[in-house]
Amino acid sequence: MPKIEAGSVREHRAQRLAQLIDAAEAILSEGGVEALTAGAVAARAGIARNSIYRYFDSIDDLLELLVAREFPAWTAAVEEAVAAEDTPGEQVAAYVRANLEQAARGTHGWRASLSRGSLSPSARQRVRKLHTTLHEVLAASVDDLGDPQPELTVAVVQAVTDACVRRIDQGDDLQAVSAYATDAVRRLLARG
Repeated sequence: MPKIEAGSVREHRAQRLAQLIDAAEAILSEGGVEALTAGAVAARAGIARNSIYRYFDSIDDLLELLVAREFPAWTAAVEEAVAAEDTPGEQVAAYVRANLEQAARGTHGWRASLSRGSLSPSARQRVRKLHTTLHEVLAASVDDLGDPQPELTVAVVQAVTDACVRRIDQGDDLQAVSAYATDAVRRLLARG
């Protein structure tokens, strides 16, 4: 049995997995997807190459872990921002702002690019399912508005959010993009 470097086997496993994901991120930032091999990740993390397969089955699995790594924190931040508002309209605006703030943290662009271009179809499907949680937060607020076309409203608000996230990913100023997006969404919601 390998020596553990934490208080429990579970903690050791979580720490080692984080090290492997950190190593993969560093390799991707320096050399791109082509440089991401099992051997490179193992060497960067300081463990034997065959040991990485205790944590994932393939490089595709590791890529999926990389793409999905920030989803729990992102989702929690959006849920918290929405819950802090009293009215459904302000909850929708908070949804947009919180997503843009999370995108501005700086890793969304490359994670999205990686998701689109390097994941297997099944991994992409699993990542899309993670987005469902965010859409459910938005849909609940739109439903509370009593909107006559809630699905269309959710789709348009999400399209505005997605377009503005891409602008953030391209380097646009968060404050300017956020102000624009929330104004656009408020106008959309006031149409009825």
